[in-house]
Amino acid sequence: MRIYVSVQRIYKLFRMNLRNRYLGSKMGMFWAALQPLTMMLTYIFVFGFIFQSKVAGSDNSLDYVIWFLCGFAPWMAINEGIMTTTSSVISGVSLIKNFSIPAEFLPLASAMLGIPQMLVGLVVIFILSFFSGLGISWHLIWIIPVIFIMFLFIMGLGFFLSATAVFKRDMIQIIPTIMQLIFYFTPIFYGTEQLGRLGQISVINPIFQICNSFRNILFYHTVPDIPGLIYVTVLAVIMWIVGYRYFCKLKGYFESAL
Repeated sequence: MRIYVSVQRIYKLFRMNLRNRYLGSKMGMFWAALQPLTMMLTYIFVFGFIFQSKVAGSDNSLDYVIWFLCGFAPWMAINEGIMTTTSSVISGVSLIKNFSIPAEFLPLASAMLGIPQMLVGLVVIFILSFFSGLGISWHLIWIIPVIFIMFLFIMGLGFFLSATAVFKRDMIQIIPTIMQLIFYFTPIFYGTEQLGRLGQISVINPIFQICNSFRNILFYHTVPDIPGLIYVTVLAVIMWIVGYRYFCKLKGYFESAL
């Protein structure tokens, strides 16, 4: 019963955060779909029409666009989740002080703010796959455990970042820069083969493993790399346990620091 109540409260926090983000804007929640859609259309135009990039084994630019979006959709969720969890405790200080919301609920709710962007990305992928003839396969059922592992990873990392940011405010400025660097060094809009020997290092990048799993499922219609998923799952669980303990150790000092 306590778990159900906790999940319900975290979900309400997620909805409140999502609503507050677009509060006061005339189009409201429509921005949740428009912003990622605009970003994806920009990349589609640049890589699909200007550079006319191709996927190995295909001479169709549309295939590249779908291939790219299959990796970019989870990236949007990861990027948004990590950046919002970093500032979640600082921005939610009033909830902790005035409404007795458990501090650990804040990064958990913020980690899910990337869901709308990911869903928009998946819808675009499905539409383009239909028109390209790529279609979907039974491998789509793998998307559920992959998404679960992805958010487990974001939440585990979120405990570290949100607790640290309370005492080191520069984290809020540093994380976007770090995420931008990770984006360009992660094979999302290019393949691992283009990195040569450095491509082998990508396997230890958990973000690449997650994005590549989406790509295997949605584009190649194959089972994702199981050893890679196991690696990310173990890493996410360790991060969750250690990160949660680290968070709980510091949360007693949050009010004085905030």
